[in-house]
Amino acid sequence: MKAVVKYADAAGATELRDVAVPATGDTDVLVEVAYTGVCGTDPHLHKNTSAFKFVRPFILGHEFAGTIVKAGAGVTKFSAGDRVTSETHAEYCGKCTMCRQNNYHLCRERKGYGFHVDGAFARYVKVPERILHRVPDNVSLKAASITEPFCVAYKSLVINSNVNPGDTVVVIGPGSIGILCARLAQLSGAGEIVVIGTEGDERRLELAKEFGATIVINSSTEDPLGRIMSLGDGYGADLVLDLAGSSSTLKLSIDAVRPAGQITKIGWGRQPVGFSLDPIIAKSVTFKGHFSHTWDVWEKCLTLMEKGLVDLEKLITHELGIDEWERAFEMSESKEAVKVVLKPV
Repeated sequence: MKAVVKYADAAGATELRDVAVPATGDTDVLVEVAYTGVCGTDPHLHKNTSAFKFVRPFILGHEFAGTIVKAGAGVTKFSAGDRVTSETHAEYCGKCTMCRQNNYHLCRERKGYGFHVDGAFARYVKVPERILHRVPDNVSLKAASITEPFCVAYKSLVINSNVNPGDTVVVIGPGSIGILCARLAQLSGAGEIVVIGTEGDERRLELAKEFGATIVINSSTEDPLGRIMSLGDGYGADLVLDLAGSSSTLKLSIDAVRPAGQITKIGWGRQPVGFSLDPIIAKSVTFKGHFSHTWDVWEKCLTLMEKGLVDLEKLITHELGIDEWERAFEMSESKEAVKVVLKPV
């Protein structure tokens, strides 16, 4: 089968290769991939600009959905023909403290698809039964393929943040996760939902309005801090979600959050921040980092999709074959696309 392989620890060391169909064990299924979402981390892996430590060649891609074509003898809840999507936690021990507390995404032995384990930029992918989720009949496999970023948004805003009806919520970064955070803030009853982008984000900001944003700000042409502080009682936002991850967006988060408010940092930033974090103390701010998702969150997100409360297909602006992976990466980085999905070839 054809697959997009990161084959060496070097910038640009990615290519389309012929690889073997993965072998499966008793508790695994073999999924024929219908669509795989392109995540913002995929181009970084290609360019060697991520924090990921390369160990061996691997197939990229961790957002996917498809149909089971083979189930192991020990698989009990799924069978061939089932439409499924999958968590990204390809391996974890299941025995440590983190795993037993439903924090298996933080297990020291966790290995993720498209990073440590062969992913889904291919026709087939091996999936353990324990991380499978059934796609509702009325949800397309295209939409289901990007359930993963929806789950990141859900866990970051609903589980790891505190949102009360009437709150002011600020989302920095109008990528797919940021836009979905806006929708979840709306479902949670937020009064003002501010989404901040920059030059090139015009299309994404317009889409954010469709997903619940009450105010969108292009920081290239308008001062976001001044606008945020003009809202309500002038103390700032109850919750700021930083999807961008840079030093400047963290500084904006600290400046924009109200005393006793919360900042949830989702975006990664590899560089030192270069300023004092003492305002977090002075404001008595809750500062939380967020990573990934868990089984229960996937089920809730699929329910929201089934009920028509969140339409993921509206985020998908382009569909390409995996042989056009370079173009897909470029479209994602240039912001020409909001979300690209790839199909096997």
